This record gives sequence, C-alpha cells and structure tokens, in this order.
Amino acid sequence: MTESLGPFQGIWDAWDEVDADIKAQSLSHFVTVTEAQFVELAEHLDEGDRERAALEAIDIISVSLTMLRWLNYVPEEIAGLARFRAATRMQGKARKIFGKYQKLPATGNEPS
Repeated sequence: MTESLGPFQGIWDAWDEVDADIKAQSLSHFVTVTEAQFVELAEHLDEGDRERAALEAIDIISVSLTMLRWLNYVPEEIAGLARFRAATRMQGKARKIFGKYQKLPATGNEPS
C-alpha cells in the first residue's frame, strides 16, 4: 500500500475490491453519482447539518478518485497530476478561475 494520496489514500484503498467494476462503467455513471452527492449535500445544508454536508463533500472527492481510477491512473500518478494542476492552472490564477465560474447560470439545486 502506498500513501501517495495522503489522507485520501484510505478512500482509494477502499475501492480496490471493485476496481474491475469501476473500470467497466461509462462516464455517465460518474456524472450521475456526482450529481446525487451534490443533492445529498444540499439536503444536509438545508437541514443545517454542516458535518453531514462535509461528509458528502468527501464522497465527491471519492467519486473523483474513482473516476481517476477509471482513467487508469494510480495514486503516484494522481499525486503528480494534482501537483502539476495546482502549479500550472491554479497558483496565481484562483481569482480568474473563481470569476469564470461565478458567471455560470445557477442550476436550481442550490440549498435554500
């Protein structure tokens, strides 16, 4: 077992038992699962349950990790991709990226 994913390594390892099943999915599977996680997160926020909302956010990270597994990446590669993305896409550009996404239309699924 490697520890390349830091605190998220346990999430990666938990999905080892269904690796072949994950890799047999289509992209739409991950879209559907991610949307469901956001719906659950919004429900918890509507109920004022910040901790359960945070756990749903962790589940969204889990979906992202399983999608990277689906793309045939391993933890060491994912760690490198994350460092590369942060350095080349996000460092010094966060305000611009944030502004870009502020201009997107609301989905209607936001918590009230």
